[in-house]
Amino acid sequence: MNNDIRFEKNGVIFNNRVAIVIRNGKKILIQKDDRVSHYTLPGGRCELGENSINTGIREFKEETGIDITLKKKVGMIENFFVSSFNGKNYHEILMIHEYEFNDYNLYSKSSIANIEEKKKDHLTYIWLSSSELKATNFKPEIILEMIDNEEFQHYIFD
Repeated sequence: MNNDIRFEKNGVIFNNRVAIVIRNGKKILIQKDDRVSHYTLPGGRCELGENSINTGIREFKEETGIDITLKKKVGMIENFFVSSFNGKNYHEILMIHEYEFNDYNLYSKSSIANIEEKKKDHLTYIWLSSSELKATNFKPEIILEMIDNEEFQHYIFD
């Protein structure tokens, strides 16, 4: 049974999602879904009864097989957009948290290549610097301002 916090009402889909920031030096792990033209942070939908921190841990493990631990809470975006997947209007609560690998050996050059090669359900993972990210079609772009700030931030992005 799917317990994702997602429902549709009056033609608008409500979605509760977590975005995962993982750093390796000056690079950040991002994902590319080959069905759309933009890049995003890894993550996924919260399930009923699950907090956003545990959602990030569960989703990353499901998608990559890698265990992570929370490092800090970054922020929250109330995100209103039209989906590239289905053309529908979304009202999304997006929590952004920074995590780190439980196994520090994964930060080595050879392990980074292995993570980049992981592909599941149309997703490819790559490491990009902040300047490289700014040159891509990254969504939602407000995250790029948030991830380098020390304070927890809350944005409404329409």
